[in-house]
Amino acid sequence: MLNLTIATVFERAIARSRLTFLVSLLVPLTLLYGATASWHLHDFDVLTNIVSAWHLGNTGSPVLPGYEHLARPPFEGFMGSFMEAPGGTVSKYPPGAALLAAPLYALTPGDLALETIANAARPDLETEIPWPPVWPSTLVAVLATALAMSLLGLTFLEQGTVREAWMATWVAALGTSAWSVASDALFMHGPAMLWIALGVYLSSRQRYWGSGLAFGAAVLTRPHTAVIPAAVGLGLGAYGRRMTPIVRVGLASSLGVLALLTYNGLTFGRWSVLGGYGAVFAEKLVTPETRSFLDNLLGGLFDPFQGFLVLSPFLLLLVPGLWPAWRRSDPWVRGAAIGGLIYLLLQFKMNRYNPANATLYRYPLEALTASAPLWFAAYRYWLKARWQRRGWRLLFKVAVLLAIGAQGMAIWLF
Repeated sequence: MLNLTIATVFERAIARSRLTFLVSLLVPLTLLYGATASWHLHDFDVLTNIVSAWHLGNTGSPVLPGYEHLARPPFEGFMGSFMEAPGGTVSKYPPGAALLAAPLYALTPGDLALETIANAARPDLETEIPWPPVWPSTLVAVLATALAMSLLGLTFLEQGTVREAWMATWVAALGTSAWSVASDALFMHGPAMLWIALGVYLSSRQRYWGSGLAFGAAVLTRPHTAVIPAAVGLGLGAYGRRMTPIVRVGLASSLGVLALLTYNGLTFGRWSVLGGYGAVFAEKLVTPETRSFLDNLLGGLFDPFQGFLVLSPFLLLLVPGLWPAWRRSDPWVRGAAIGGLIYLLLQFKMNRYNPANATLYRYPLEALTASAPLWFAAYRYWLKARWQRRGWRLLFKVAVLLAIGAQGMAIWLF
């Protein structure tokens, strides 16, 4: 009885306003993510964003002096993703993640210090580089991911009860690689998830200009997330037979595309969305070869170490409910889910899942963020109907615990 009373009081407290609900998720998630994050370099994919963020914050330039040798053999590809551009050595990555951390580096300027780094996979590779402080980039990753998950909670609140939305947020926050990867270090995923979650939430509130601007920031972080605002805008417009969502979401998100084109043109001398990636991804996208695509797709779904349906098994129990959820969901839910699916297919067509990766799955994170409202609807409209059956209830709880255990184990091990 006491536990029931406490739960009721808590539920009423967080239901007082959207801000209260948001804070009830944001604060504990930030503390948990911060306590488990890596406050040191452990993945060379992160190195490039850290270096770029420091230079953007302290010099205002994407040019990275002192890292020229990392853009050439034998270090190229083994110690970050650097390349030679007309103005000097730069990051291959889109600028979004580094730009998000740059203000913190500007406010807390730490001096660069020469440090020796080595790649554990290639013990023969060891070199000295100017090294910026790591903690500002990790703090940004923690805050971005915690806020992304909290915004998903607000989105769930548009669909279900306070209790359902609050609990679903914790499942998403701890039962996926949002915890073990996105919040752990400054990959591109946490910032991209933040903007996608904000864009989806604002679309649910019919704030189409703001939604488009948020999606535009996601494009500046992960260019092929552009399919998400396209799907959201077109879905809303087609359902309501009006141009307003299409125009507003489209125009606002196109500012992110324009910003990316401008950055790439000034940095790489190529006015395209490809930037430092060159033509390799475009070639993979248009090639008719399907074997590697299917391998990537099946591996990304079911690989024991990288398959998101294996490592977040509660999603498997929701798959049969996606169709009834689709039929009963609002157009913004459907549009975001379609955009997420197209993004995932593009990701596995242009890139690859890597079973030898030192982290758990990360490429599906943006797609899962966009499609999260549909997964939540699948729980409400299908799985919850079977909740009174003891077997289903127990199976779902076990699946959630297994997912949280897998993510927690990854943090402990890696």
